[in-house]
Amino acid sequence: MFRTRIRSHTHTHTRTRTRTDIRHRSRTGRRTMLSAAVAATLLVAGCTQGSATRTTSDDGRKVVHYLSFTAAPDHLKDLASLEKSFEKTHPDIDVRVQTAPFDSYFTQLQTSVAGGTAPDVFELNQDNFASYAESGALADLGALSRTGATKNAFTGSSLRAFAYDGKQYGLPSSFSTELLFYNKDLFDKAGLDYPTDDWTWQDEQHAAQKIQDLGGGVFGDFQHTSYLEFTKALAQNGGSFLSADGTKPAFDSAAGVAAAKWLTGKVGTTMPTQAQIGGATDYDTKLFTEGKLGMWHSGSWFFPTVADFRIHWDVAPEPAAKRKANSVFQNTLALSSQSRNRDAAWEWMSYLTTSQEVAQKRIDTSWELSPATSDALRKQYIAATPPGNRAAVFQALDDVAPLPQLTDQAEIADIVTNRLQDVVIGRSTPEQALRKAASQTAPLISRAD
Repeated sequence: MFRTRIRSHTHTHTRTRTRTDIRHRSRTGRRTMLSAAVAATLLVAGCTQGSATRTTSDDGRKVVHYLSFTAAPDHLKDLASLEKSFEKTHPDIDVRVQTAPFDSYFTQLQTSVAGGTAPDVFELNQDNFASYAESGALADLGALSRTGATKNAFTGSSLRAFAYDGKQYGLPSSFSTELLFYNKDLFDKAGLDYPTDDWTWQDEQHAAQKIQDLGGGVFGDFQHTSYLEFTKALAQNGGSFLSADGTKPAFDSAAGVAAAKWLTGKVGTTMPTQAQIGGATDYDTKLFTEGKLGMWHSGSWFFPTVADFRIHWDVAPEPAAKRKANSVFQNTLALSSQSRNRDAAWEWMSYLTTSQEVAQKRIDTSWELSPATSDALRKQYIAATPPGNRAAVFQALDDVAPLPQLTDQAEIADIVTNRLQDVVIGRSTPEQALRKAASQTAPLISRAD
């Protein structure tokens, strides 16, 4: 029986912004947010157009209802062109596309799931995937994910990101990567070699201090002190967020304390303090594009933004401590367990996730990349500059920092981020902060419902 209990989908919003917040920003970094009234109007219109109650169109075609957040608002025309192309080669299928802005998306999706009118296919991000998988809202893709075009399309880590309790509930549909951006001019001025693939935390710290010593309002480094940055640093230092059985927090280990010290120790030494940042949400972006920041931990979605400014820059994989672990933000397409046109829905899912036509469209329009991008298309993407080292975007897929699959992800993220902020403002030590965070999150992590 389908269980309608789906836990909170509220995202962490802190003054320093988590990677979850950043990830869904416009590729130009200047997306204008829709007002609540306009968003509500669009959602009402979307529900009317894409109501998932019809299974057959007037002309006898199978109807597939699809809901997306990554297309709105910048890629609506791109998605429409893909829909048209798909229907041309699948004349028996009628795709009904529905989109919603990210801020409203999960409210709409949760309502439709609970009401029995869920779209046949819908997008999920990694943060919310576990909640929907645990609730019974997703169909087990089973053997479908291991046959046909999907068989060799994805890396093992990409598929595992959307498996739950040993079952495959989603196909990776798009991704973006966090990298180390660096200012070549500041490195040259400080007499430093540029970052390489084998850089460690110590290498980054040394370079950050040298650049900081240049003075003149220049900062050496910038990395947000947040839950998502902590989970990555923890993995880079050989630690685990959860116990082996997944029922208890394990991030307050020695590896976790070292990761917390690494993040919080930058504030006020090689990166700005909270007082200097104030309430500015794009403080880091402005610093880097104005040539006043040596290194910046940020995402590939900022390539077009930085390219608009006259600075000499490039990217490298993020430095490691004990192992490589990269932040790869993936979205997935899921098949609703309520779908009454599963075969047709699977065809649409497979097209969006494995088609090279879709991969080409994503490259051409600076949309999030397809994990199934062919070698030929990868070469095309890598050849475009800046930055010169675009290969690092795909290179990161080889060593992905696992994001814990937690049904109360948002609440846990808030707790960890807030405890890390306690360290930043001097309210507690890293050891005290992680002990407190572990105590506060333990009831949420436990699988006993």
